Amino acid sequence: MTFRQSFLALLCLPLMAYAQEPQVYHPASLPTTTVAPGVSLKELTGLSAAGSAHSERVSVALFHLEPGRASAWSHNKNGEESFFVLKGNGSVWTGHRWQPVKPGSYVVIPASHVRSIRANHDESLDFYAITAPAWTQDDDVHTAAPAGAN
Repeated sequence: MTFRQSFLALLCLPLMAYAQEPQVYHPASLPTTTVAPGVSLKELTGLSAAGSAHSERVSVALFHLEPGRASAWSHNKNGEESFFVLKGNGSVWTGHRWQPVKPGSYVVIPASHVRSIRANHDESLDFYAITAPAWTQDDDVHTAAPAGAN
C-alpha cells in the first residue's frame, strides 16, 4: 500500500463510524423491557440500541410508570442523568427530598446521587431518562431507600 493509499484509508476511518444512515425512530416500533412490576422502558439510544441509534456517548430511554409505581432506588457511579417528564404527575427523590414533577419538568441528577421517580397513585408517568456517558449495568448501583424517603 502506498503512502497516499494509507493516508486516504486513515482519513476514512472516522467516517466509517458514521457510515450508517441516520434514521427516524418512533418508540412504538421499539421493544419494551419490563424492569419491575409496572415499570417499563424502551431504549431509543444507547449501547444496546440498533443501527444508527447505537451510542457509547449517551443513552436515552423512554420510561413508563403505571399509577403508583416507582423506579428502583439507585445511583450511577459515573454517569450523569436527566429526567424529562412527558406525561403524568409524580415526584422524584434527589437531593435528599421528594420534589413534585409534571409534564415539562426537567431533573438533573449528578453521578453518585441516589434517585427514584414515582407516578402519582391516580395516573401513569412517562419520562425520558438521558444518561451520559451511555448507561451500563456496571455503572448502575441499586441501593435501599434513604432515610426519610418513605
